[in-house]
Amino acid sequence: MKSRDIQVSLFEMSMCLSNAVDLVSHALVDHHKRVAYIASSIAVEMGLSLEIQKDLVMAGLLHDIGAISLKERLDAMDFELDATHPHAELGYRLIKTFEPFSDIAPLVRYHHLSWKNGAASVFRGEKIPFASQILHLADRTAVLINMEEEILKQSMNICKRIMNDSGEKFVPEMANIFLSISRKESFWFDVVSSSISQIIAESISAATIELNIEELLSLARLFGKIIDFRSRFTATHSSGVAATSETLAKLSGLLGQECRLIKIAGYLHDLGKLSIPPEILEKPGKLSATENNIIKHHSYYTFRTIETVKGLDIINAWAS
Repeated sequence: MKSRDIQVSLFEMSMCLSNAVDLVSHALVDHHKRVAYIASSIAVEMGLSLEIQKDLVMAGLLHDIGAISLKERLDAMDFELDATHPHAELGYRLIKTFEPFSDIAPLVRYHHLSWKNGAASVFRGEKIPFASQILHLADRTAVLINMEEEILKQSMNICKRIMNDSGEKFVPEMANIFLSISRKESFWFDVVSSSISQIIAESISAATIELNIEELLSLARLFGKIIDFRSRFTATHSSGVAATSETLAKLSGLLGQECRLIKIAGYLHDLGKLSIPPEILEKPGKLSATENNIIKHHSYYTFRTIETVKGLDIINAWAS
């Protein structure tokens, strides 16, 4: 098998990471996807390029990856969240290390920045990407949705809340575009659909990017950092497993390609650990029988999360 034989979709990997972060809490499932869908819908209505639409989808899927703890995720769901919340900066610093994410990193960095009647077009001396304001509007819209209630019943109040903050929080042009698309019942049905992953995939099918093995390795390294950030006790665990696995594979006489795949599996092996509460991960004493059983869930979630990505079967088998 040659390196060029490995082709994995960047979109599917991003969706995989989004699904993994959702494991932090069932209450937050699909928030990233709803933001991605709303942002891309606004971009389409504005007539923006397919490239910008793709960037907004990817940024939407990853915008809260800097909020790894449950408290941080719940804080991010506060409609009035401070623009300088550290999870946006941490998310930016994480994803900018992966070159294909260089265009979306600034969108993540500024996705909580209120418009303030144009004053926020520049922040701390840096020009703010216009698309970050679309992401901001999409994110704030998504946090207003109560998934326990029928969506059309909520839609009018959500629109009122957005329009009341037009100019102060949101770019008026974008708020008006949002108001326009919100008149379509299908828009709201899509936002809360259980098939939202498929809906998003179809919307950017013409803009997919394939990763080769070296790019996949780089992205897996990013996954490992996000996994390990959850606990100070595992700050370098995934990178250590990846390096050790690769070395053992070489010493065992495996081919170079297989060694790279094993290293990728090492970075991804604890992906399902995002489902484990931090109080269990950091418990100083012996785990109870129930806590031990909860820990056992993580390899199952690793498997179920990675299996959504075509082309990773052998990596998934090793990792999980």
